[in-house]
Amino acid sequence: MTKRLNTKHLSRPVATRVPVAIARDLLRLVEEIGVDPAELLRQASLAHLIGPPIGGAAAQRGVVQDDFTRLYAHCTWALDAQAARQEGREPLTKEGVDMLCHCIITCRTLADVIERTDRFSALIGPRAGRLRLKVDDGVARLDMATPRKIRNASAYVSDLAGLSTYYRLFGWLIGEDIPLLGAAMRYPPLLDEQTISYLMPVPMQHGAPENSLRFPASYLDRPVLRSHHELEHLLERFPFDVEQPQSLDAPLSERIQHLFSAMLASGEAPATASRLARQFSISVATLKRRLADEGTSLVQLKTEARRALATRLLDDPRLTITEVGRRTQFSDTGAFRRAFQQWTGSSPSRWRELRQGGGQADQ
Repeated sequence: MTKRLNTKHLSRPVATRVPVAIARDLLRLVEEIGVDPAELLRQASLAHLIGPPIGGAAAQRGVVQDDFTRLYAHCTWALDAQAARQEGREPLTKEGVDMLCHCIITCRTLADVIERTDRFSALIGPRAGRLRLKVDDGVARLDMATPRKIRNASAYVSDLAGLSTYYRLFGWLIGEDIPLLGAAMRYPPLLDEQTISYLMPVPMQHGAPENSLRFPASYLDRPVLRSHHELEHLLERFPFDVEQPQSLDAPLSERIQHLFSAMLASGEAPATASRLARQFSISVATLKRRLADEGTSLVQLKTEARRALATRLLDDPRLTITEVGRRTQFSDTGAFRRAFQQWTGSSPSRWRELRQGGGQADQ
């Protein structure tokens, strides 16, 4: 599925372990396509796994998660390259995966993410599966249609990795573990059941018409909460770190603050209470109560987002005060000037003068 993985960042303070049977299963498939497992482990800087660690009694402890991430990556590279060769196409690269992530990080909701992902897939041709979303009776079914004519173990691993990647990426973007109602693949089971369950944590239906995921349709309205900074960190290991947490343990106020900032930066008015409540699947009353418990309110969060954007925009000398007020969603320049004076104790013009002159403007 990819060609390179940045391995210099593969370190964690606490090392979890993956059952060694899963590593053996992947290496078995690699050997079946003519790749020497020992050589692959050496190329992945995993020479210490050759012999007893994988094949002996010491294997009962399992493979350290960081080691498995590299092993999974290199096995998938080899198997996807084989699947691409047999179809006469180029494989999807690490750069392609990263570019997709950068393209969708600016989406507003999960539904928007899925639509843009499909558009990206259409641009790069057969290297990525097209996505088709259907909603019926509160259930969303996401099909990943891949144009494969040969459906062997190499193609199976490539498609399973793709399905797992979309599931984990989409959950990460909205900061929640999306509860899967089902998953399906159009192959017979070509990996050990334990391996399949580890890579896709839901009972898998095989022999289906298409590769697919099913989940509650309400998640399609969930807002994208992650930032570009968080994305850069994710891409150091993605998409092969299966243990990467999807949920975002941030307070509701922080999630809404990020959402308001993103909306204002793109010229969109901050979402209303009813829209936010719908996106987070809570009532308006619960939304306001939780924010109150966190010591804030929607008005305060909106005000802070506007203030932060205004101070950033004022650093750009090409923008007039009127334009800054417009971009921060004020009805007129006078209203913006009064609000800015109240926020900072300084007029927008004076603030800009102090900043450009090297002086200190009150924060």
